[in-house]
Amino acid sequence: MDTQWLAAKVNIENIAIKIAGIDKSAAFDTINRETLLKILEDIVIEDEHRVIRFLLSNTIIDTKIIGATEKKPFFSNVGTPQGDSLSPVLFTIYLEHAFKEVRPVLPKPSTPLEKVLPREIAYADDVDFVAFQDIDIEEVGKVLEKYNLQVNVDKTEFTNLSIGETNWQTTKKVGTLIGDQEDIERRKQLSSAALVKLKNVWLKGDKITKKYKTQTL
Repeated sequence: MDTQWLAAKVNIENIAIKIAGIDKSAAFDTINRETLLKILEDIVIEDEHRVIRFLLSNTIIDTKIIGATEKKPFFSNVGTPQGDSLSPVLFTIYLEHAFKEVRPVLPKPSTPLEKVLPREIAYADDVDFVAFQDIDIEEVGKVLEKYNLQVNVDKTEFTNLSIGETNWQTTKKVGTLIGDQEDIERRKQLSSAALVKLKNVWLKGDKITKKYKTQTL
């Protein structure tokens, strides 16, 4: 269930939907570890909790600066380690717990149709809040601040999905334009541009031999 599904509902039901896409600054790097461990107490068994606590303790960050002759590693007691396969799972658990407090400050659904719509659409740290009324992002930000998640209000993207509006069709969500036709045209342009870049490489015999071009895989 994504933004394009919502756009289809707008066209079918002739309704208007408001979407607020929040911008969270360095979300993975700001997680409060003690809060996360407290949340996990009710989710994982004791041994798993102990292992996670061990993984999050004594984290050393080593910076690499071009031109610098000296490196100064430092300890970090916030966030989840980048590149760790467990980090996205821990972040998802942490974010869902925060959302439990965010949902009460969102506009309340009042019709059967509103009740079946998603309240939020999340992909990693990209989050869109969905409602039929205006969404108070400042109130959302205040709740998320309790969890050390900073919302950049100035970069929040507001999108109004309705038949009377047209700019939403070219709004990009997770790399895809909301409008189907607009997204297809964009992908055609991107693929054409990629082929043009390969044209000279493909046609020149000194780059790829004729034998390689015609071989059967």
